[in-house]
Amino acid sequence: MRTRQIAFGRYVVVAIASLLCAGTLMAANPAGSYTQTCSNIKLNGENLSADCKRMNGSNNHSTLEFATSCVGNVSNVDGHLVCTGPIGSFARTCRNTRVEGNIVYSNCQRISGSWKDTQSSFSGFQHPLTNCDGNLVDKPTCN
Repeated sequence: MRTRQIAFGRYVVVAIASLLCAGTLMAANPAGSYTQTCSNIKLNGENLSADCKRMNGSNNHSTLEFATSCVGNVSNVDGHLVCTGPIGSFARTCRNTRVEGNIVYSNCQRISGSWKDTQSSFSGFQHPLTNCDGNLVDKPTCN
């Protein structure tokens, strides 16, 4: 009886580990319509690359930096991967982000661990935002 329980336990552990790995792999690519018109899609760290169809039918190899931080969906615009919302490292330490016009509102974590409501104008969907100790800034670094 004990041997059967140990064997069953091992199967359960293997099954759970397999499901966790499969869920991680499935959730890796950012959401968006680009999957319908792009092929050879690869996520390398935070950068998404793919071969995407242009309007004239030709393919273009495109890379979107900070793709995993995209607030919104990733789309194919004439062979180029683009984020339909602001991008940047801020997404790792900010929550409840929304865009109204050219203003981004978010609740960002400070170095102390507390949270702060903040906002920033941004230069466009391809310009990265950064959380600088609870303040959103419209540039790739705090310096």
